[in-house]
Amino acid sequence: MSDAELTVDDKPLSPIQIFCVKVVIVTAAALAMFYVADLVIESSIRRQAESLQILQGGPAFWRNAENKLLALADEPDMSPEKKKKILDALRKLSSKYKPYFDALSGDVQPGEPNPH
Repeated sequence: MSDAELTVDDKPLSPIQIFCVKVVIVTAAALAMFYVADLVIESSIRRQAESLQILQGGPAFWRNAENKLLALADEPDMSPEKKKKILDALRKLSSKYKPYFDALSGDVQPGEPNPH
């Protein structure tokens, strides 16, 4: 349809009226596109949030925590070498960051040398 064929009551539309009609059409199409995009994105976010157990509170959280605790209790024990490796890593981290935790808890006064 050309611009010359757009008429209302056999009167030709002025250029500004044709422009306004086109703006309304483009705006309606854009709003429809944004509405559909919003629905798709929102449903995707809701689906992801429902699948994340950490976002669930109340009874669902505690049921999940209890199931994980029971599963960990029923697992076979790890090898002594792996236990030693984990304990050594924890001791190393503890000695590395202990001065900071002591300062935060107030065990070491400002200006005093750290005994560690």
